[in-house]
Amino acid sequence: MVVGADGSTAALAAVRWAAVEAGRRGTGLVAFHAELCDDPDLLPHGKPPGDAELLMEPARRLLRQAAETARQAAPAVPVRMCVRLGTAAELLAALSDEAGLLALGAHGLGGARGGAIGSVALRAAASARCPVVVIRGSAAADGPVVVGLDDSDGGERALAFAFDAAVSRGTGIEAVHAWHDGREGGLREQVAAWSRKHPVVPVRMHVVRVRSAARALSGISAGAQLIVAGARASGPLAGGLLGSTGYWLLAHAACPVAVAR
Repeated sequence: MVVGADGSTAALAAVRWAAVEAGRRGTGLVAFHAELCDDPDLLPHGKPPGDAELLMEPARRLLRQAAETARQAAPAVPVRMCVRLGTAAELLAALSDEAGLLALGAHGLGGARGGAIGSVALRAAASARCPVVVIRGSAAADGPVVVGLDDSDGGERALAFAFDAAVSRGTGIEAVHAWHDGREGGLREQVAAWSRKHPVVPVRMHVVRVRSAARALSGISAGAQLIVAGARASGPLAGGLLGSTGYWLLAHAACPVAVAR
């Protein structure tokens, strides 16, 4: 698992969440920081070692703070620190090739105050090749895992992620479908198939007769531990890759949001 760390309050919340999640999964945690460098001469391999150390030291201080925060949240989870030069969103996308999960705060130190979601979290959620969880709001300790339903490949991945999350948390699932297309029956069977794989997970299905799945899901998110949406397979822009539902949840949900892929 990889968690972004930049010293912000939101990033430290993500570190705590990721450490606990890594403990559930029985895996280690990589605390990652991208150090932005405006001087292209500092990026090639020929960079003087002394300058490299000076440039990296503030990043290492941030990562030591993140590592300590993770150990306090989950003492048994091994934590490794990683710092690289470059832009955060691009480096996180590259790391996602080998990560099982990427966790990020909704806003970093560079985010505009009052914005619904920071640009790094949004771009990473859209472009990563692994599931991404954006930590926002608060996770209800005894709440369910909420998942949005549709009949796309993204919807199937969302169900798979949601059931795994519910099993690891010992909680149930609230499956939500915004009904306006007549596909309710097929989606009920889709949920039932996953229930047969995980019979210990209690499931409630909500069919909401509105056009906005995003608003229906965000309304339930206040009492949830996690809300899960599926990413689209392709698309030219961040909003297209995430879809309107994913984008809305990342910006407005009251609990952590997982984008499954």
